[in-house]
Amino acid sequence: MKINILIAVSGTGGHVYPGIALAGELKNKGYNPIFIANNNKNGISLKIVRDSGYEYEILDFKAPPRKFCSGLFLFPFRFIKALFDTKKILKKFSPKAVVGMGAYLSFPVLVTAKLNKIPTLIHEQNSIPGLANRILSKFVTKTAISFESSKKYFNEKRTVFTSNPVRKDIFNISRKYAAEKLSISANIFTVFIFGGSLGAVKLNKIAFEAAQKLYDKYKNKIQFIHITGSNDFEEIKQKYSSINTKKFITNYMNDIGNAYAASDVVICRAGAGTVKEIELYNLAAMFVPYPYATDNHQYFNAKSAEKENFRTVIEEKFLTCDMIFNFVKKHITEQINTERKVLPQGFPQEILAQEVLKIAER
Repeated sequence: MKINILIAVSGTGGHVYPGIALAGELKNKGYNPIFIANNNKNGISLKIVRDSGYEYEILDFKAPPRKFCSGLFLFPFRFIKALFDTKKILKKFSPKAVVGMGAYLSFPVLVTAKLNKIPTLIHEQNSIPGLANRILSKFVTKTAISFESSKKYFNEKRTVFTSNPVRKDIFNISRKYAAEKLSISANIFTVFIFGGSLGAVKLNKIAFEAAQKLYDKYKNKIQFIHITGSNDFEEIKQKYSSINTKKFITNYMNDIGNAYAASDVVICRAGAGTVKEIELYNLAAMFVPYPYATDNHQYFNAKSAEKENFRTVIEEKFLTCDMIFNFVKKHITEQINTERKVLPQGFPQEILAQEVLKIAER
């Protein structure tokens, strides 16, 4: 008989990919992970869940409006409906535990699980927890955190540090293989640039200016990987046509492990997943946190990984072309290990899965 574990995910990939990583670990241990997702505005979370191949249920629920409007009056009714809809899902699968990976969908799911006396766990990806998880932590069975600094926001006795789950399939890739897949050179210093799934207009613009300046200085001794996001793709791709060196420009990359494996330095946002992946790959990085993140949590995510002269944090309002140019210049080398493979000794999802099973089996 299958032992089901429900995992609630919504929002961006930063909330969903850790859930996918956890699901893989639970499946390896003989459990049956089932997702509860919603078809949000951009459809990102549901698309990731669908592509993962795991069983899922859709729960129609939206976060409350952040400003005064008619939707605010309707929210209590939508919340109550979500509770009843979740109860039907719980009855269908009879899970041994329910996990919330942050974001608003976790709220009605974990509240309903608690009311039905099902063990619950929330995982907080960011250094500064969101409102939903702060409230949920008051009554869930256990809270798991990605950053030690988050402990002060939760009940210490029911909180455990697990770090942030990452996808195992993005590791153990040889640089040579990754470069071949991206049609770039394995033996040339590589700069990897990326913002969020929709892109980052200012970051894209300034990073390209820096790429142009770096190419002017180093010519065929440097190459670029740039994930632009959907909004800026055509414009940025066109601009790169003026740089006559190898490059890989795309709007989205599911197999991001190839980009990490082929890279030497990264210029990027600072979602919790990104920070952990870069730490595990031990890559030099310039983090440019998303300036409108709730409670500026990306800034604090990045600060936790900052290392003098190796990883640095620059707020977007202060970012310049010369900052990126000088950071890359500091690290550029012709001594490239084309056989490099990175495989961490352990993964955060292994610890998180153990914590989930502790509450499921007690």
